[in-house]
Amino acid sequence: MTGALELHTEEKRDITLRVFRFNPQVDSKPYFDDYTIQIEKGITVLRSLNYIKEHVDASVSFRAFCQAGICGSCGMRINGISKLACTTQVWDELSKCREAGIIKIEPLRNMPLIKDLIVDMDPLVDKMKHYSNWIETRMPESEIGKKEFLVSEEEFRKYDKATDCILCASCVSECTILRAHKEYVSPAVLLKSYRMNVDTRDAIHDVRLGELVKDHGVWDCTHCYRCQETCVKHIPIMDAIHGIREDAIEVRGARDTSGAKHAEAFMEDIEKKGKLVEATLPIRTNGVAWTLQNLLPMAMKMIMKRRTPPPPPLVKPAKGMKKFRELFREMTEHVKAEQKSHKK
Repeated sequence: MTGALELHTEEKRDITLRVFRFNPQVDSKPYFDDYTIQIEKGITVLRSLNYIKEHVDASVSFRAFCQAGICGSCGMRINGISKLACTTQVWDELSKCREAGIIKIEPLRNMPLIKDLIVDMDPLVDKMKHYSNWIETRMPESEIGKKEFLVSEEEFRKYDKATDCILCASCVSECTILRAHKEYVSPAVLLKSYRMNVDTRDAIHDVRLGELVKDHGVWDCTHCYRCQETCVKHIPIMDAIHGIREDAIEVRGARDTSGAKHAEAFMEDIEKKGKLVEATLPIRTNGVAWTLQNLLPMAMKMIMKRRTPPPPPLVKPAKGMKKFRELFREMTEHVKAEQKSHKK
């Protein structure tokens, strides 16, 4: 009996939650408050925050609802990573603390702050509206309500994973492009757009795709994979982004946008030399006029520092190019065959 009591005591300890605080109505700048409470093993970060709000400081503000990893309301940054507070165990976070026993909790990034841990989701919703993240049915209006509009199991598998998204915005918070350009479409909207575009019941595929390939759209993604690595539902978001790009090239052509031109130039260089010809890449992507207007000052600085890329004639093919070209062409044919099978 004594041993069981000692074991139970070992499963409790004092832990400090360092919580980001900011009330724009009264505070001139953000700050952190430390709350030290006794926590049992098995308690989540959200339950700990609820305890603080109910018993320690009622002014702490955060969003929460289902407490079961379903609604996505309690997204926040815990020890520097965006995740759901309701599915994050306090005990699991202890090994990730920069300061022993102190769990740092902050609001999601890349969205306007409302108060403490609450961010404004309206900009994200506005982007979803702009990119038509819903199904416009192909069913004639006269038939709506008279029968179901069914999809086959094979068709559903194409976007099955994408339907798991709960709009917690963890991927938005971790997106490196959004930190520099707030206008960027965002991983969440790209995922939703992909889900709608591959749905055979949708009637506005081309309209939606036309918006996605414009500035701040799908071609701006830098493949950092942060969105996918931090997705709380383990959705392969990058597969969706690649799917939109492949769709854009197939439907609209390889030279439809600067992003598509960049991808084409990239692939041409890799096939021919196994490496990039960086000196001409901006011109082949955006044209001479754009390159001179936007990159000439940076080019002059690089020349002064002797850090310019070599001119095309001096870019020698990589070793083993004959074998590489065979593999490259084999891979290209394999991708094309897969695309055709998906279409069917």
